[in-house]
Amino acid sequence: MKKSIEFLFLLVLIMFSSSCEKENIKVENTANLEANLEYRDSKQDYFLVANRGSGTISVFDGKSTDYVTDITLPDEGAQPTYLAYSENNEAVYVGDFVNNKVVYYDAESFEYKGEIAIEAGAFHLWINDEVDQLWVNNIVSKTTSVIDLNTNTVVGTIPLPTSEISELTESAVQHDVTISPNGLAAYITVLDGPDKSYVVMYNTNTLEYIRHREVGGDAHLLSVGEELYVPSQNAGEISVLDIVSLDLLDEIPFGSAHGVTNSKKFVFTTGIGDNKVGVIKSKTGELVEEIDTDYNTPHNLAVDNKGKTLFLSHSGGTSTKIVFYKVKGNGMLMKTSEYDSGLNPFGVLYY
Repeated sequence: MKKSIEFLFLLVLIMFSSSCEKENIKVENTANLEANLEYRDSKQDYFLVANRGSGTISVFDGKSTDYVTDITLPDEGAQPTYLAYSENNEAVYVGDFVNNKVVYYDAESFEYKGEIAIEAGAFHLWINDEVDQLWVNNIVSKTTSVIDLNTNTVVGTIPLPTSEISELTESAVQHDVTISPNGLAAYITVLDGPDKSYVVMYNTNTLEYIRHREVGGDAHLLSVGEELYVPSQNAGEISVLDIVSLDLLDEIPFGSAHGVTNSKKFVFTTGIGDNKVGVIKSKTGELVEEIDTDYNTPHNLAVDNKGKTLFLSHSGGTSTKIVFYKVKGNGMLMKTSEYDSGLNPFGVLYY
C-alpha cells in the first residue's frame, strides 16, 4: 500500500498537475548548493573541449587553465561532438557523430571505460544524476536515445513528436536537449526550417510527451532554476520560458544567439554569426556585457563552479581556437589566455 501511495505521489509530481508544480521544479536548496560548492573546491576540476575534426578531446586544468592532455577516441575518423559528466559514475561521456556511439572515460585518469551503441548522428546531450539518465539527440536518425547511467544501456529511443505536433514537416529534427534540475522533465528543441523551432517537454520516468511551445529558428536550451533560457540564432533573441508551463516570461534581444551556459549570477551566450559574447544578469534579464571575440564563430561556452572563468570554443572546419575569460563580479569579461586545441573545437564541458 505504501509503495502504491508513493508511486501515485511521484506520478502527480511528474505530470505537474498539482498547484505546487513550480515548487517541484526548483533547484536544490541553498544548503545543498553551498555544500556541493565546498566539495567541488577540494577537488581537481577540468575544462574539456571536443575537437570534432581531430577525433580528440583536449583537457585543461580548471584552476590554472593550463593544458593537461588530449584524449583520442577509439575509432579512426571519430567525430566527437558534445560532452557530459556524471558525478555518480565519475565518468565523462562523449558522442561520436559518425560511429553511432557514446564513449565514456574515467573523469580523473581519462582512461577509456566503455561505449554505448546509439543511433546515427550523436549531437547535443545532457546528463542528470538525479535520475541517472543521459539523453542524446541523434540528428541523422532523428531520434533521441535515453541511457540509464546505472547500466550504461539505452532504455528508450524517442522519435520525432509527429503525432503531438501535427504541423512538423520533413525538415524537422531534434537538436538541443536539457533536463530540469530535479530530473523530472527533459526538454528537446526540434528545429523545423530556418524560422521555426519547438521546445518539447518529456516525462523522464515514462519518456512520454507532456507539452510543447513554438520558438524562433535554430533554438538551443538551458535550464536555470525555474526557467528555461532558449536562444534562437535566427530570431536574434533569447526566450525565457517557465520550466513547468512553458509560458513565455521574457524575450531578450541578442544577435545570432546560440551557445548558452550560466553561473549563479549570470547567463552567458554567444552571438555565433556576429562574433559576440554576451553576459546577462539572470535575475533581471539585463544585458550587462557584450564583447567582440578575436576569432570567428564563437560557438559553445562553459563556466567554472565559482562563476569566475569562462571557456569558449570557436568552431569551424579549419578553426583550432579556444579562449578563456575572467568573469569579474559585475559580469565584465577579460580575456586571459587562448590555445590551439585541435581541428573544429566543438562541445565544451566543465566539471
